[in-house]
Amino acid sequence: MEAELYKVDTDSEYSFSVQHEVAPYFYNQLHYHSEIELTLIIRGTGSRFIGDNVDTFKKDDLILIGPGLPHLFKNDEKYYKNNPALQAESVSIHFLPAIFGTGFLNIPENRDIKTLLEAAAYGISITGETKEKAKKLIADIGTAGKSGRIILLMQLLNVIAEGADKTPIAKFKTKGINRSDENRLNRIYQYTLNNFTREITLKEIAAIIYMVPHSFCRYFRQRTKKSYSEFLLEVRVNQACKLLVETDFSVAIVCWESGFKNFSNFNRHFKAIVGQSPLEYRKNHNQLQ
Repeated sequence: MEAELYKVDTDSEYSFSVQHEVAPYFYNQLHYHSEIELTLIIRGTGSRFIGDNVDTFKKDDLILIGPGLPHLFKNDEKYYKNNPALQAESVSIHFLPAIFGTGFLNIPENRDIKTLLEAAAYGISITGETKEKAKKLIADIGTAGKSGRIILLMQLLNVIAEGADKTPIAKFKTKGINRSDENRLNRIYQYTLNNFTREITLKEIAAIIYMVPHSFCRYFRQRTKKSYSEFLLEVRVNQACKLLVETDFSVAIVCWESGFKNFSNFNRHFKAIVGQSPLEYRKNHNQLQ
């Protein structure tokens, strides 16, 4: 599971790519690329890692990812069961930051788009009315040709840049890409996602990348700006959020199925990360439906 600089397929006829992907599951390795990526999830659920952020993804999510920003979308386990009725689907647009030229982005009329592309270094979640407008333009780009594509791309970026419904994803900007680091983090993330429902000791996770616990703790915090225990809590709380929304399990069962073995600790950590108790989270989500 070695992470690498991901090569985005492009057509010689066009300066940027539009990829419609339908597969049993998404590409599930931590990776990065030189292009800016705008991805719309059409079908599929799972866990995502973007920079230092841990969260879930679902149908209708729209995310802008900057160049060099490590990211991973791993579908839920049910997508790996060879069920032909269950598929992951997305549309992704990839373009290099220099596609318009620095001079073009520096003119006053394009200042907002330039700011947006710079902010993409943290990843951006796009929601609400801005997302709905963007989705229509994404569909149009998929069928447009020649100059129409680049014009629509500019319109798309302008809609997002001017829209109020966008939120930064990562807290810290990734400083450079180290192939060895990406390989190590990929191993850590994949192992954690496969085992978070049980106890994972520091000795156990450190051995995954051939380190002793003390060195591992220092390395992981330097690379992700958080401790491994904080990261593991985020993974478990995100699983709890999914179960609270997608099932009618009692909170006690959600606690256990998310890897927490102590109910009071579960409530405390959930509220610290989400800002609401598990029951409040479920109630508020149901009211939005």
